[in-house]
Amino acid sequence: EGEEEQKGRGISTCATCDGAFFRDEEIIVIGGGDSAMEEATFLTRFASKVTLIHRRDVFRASKVMQERAENHPKIEIRTFRQVKKWLSDEKGLSGAILEDPRDGSTEEIACTGAFIAIGHKPITGFLEGQIETDDSGYIIHKDHTMTSVSGVFAAGDVVDT
Repeated sequence: EGEEEQKGRGISTCATCDGAFFRDEEIIVIGGGDSAMEEATFLTRFASKVTLIHRRDVFRASKVMQERAENHPKIEIRTFRQVKKWLSDEKGLSGAILEDPRDGSTEEIACTGAFIAIGHKPITGFLEGQIETDDSGYIIHKDHTMTSVSGVFAAGDVVDT
């Protein structure tokens, strides 16, 4: 609740784009994969504290990325937590209410920034049956950016490299 209202006022999906705006502030990163671990680690360059929030106690991140985050003194990892509601004031994001998915208990956490790193799904459904994709919908590419269709090339978020 409240996510749409806080996008651009504290909630971001790009640590490299927006991380510097949160110098010496407490922020959270949401996710459990490599992207979340990488963003949390990167954001320690700016933030005074980074709290990594994940809804389970098992991470999809590689062991190396997970250990890097776990061993960083500025990163606190909180498992079995998910954001129930975003809190704000006149300046923007001020915190979040976290919920434990196991029992529904809640707690409040203060933060002025939040980075959502829960992965993404490529929007390639309109290409179904026309270009070869993998089970997740990513376009399969051959040499460099060539696809299964001559003259059609793919790059960016629709290609899983």
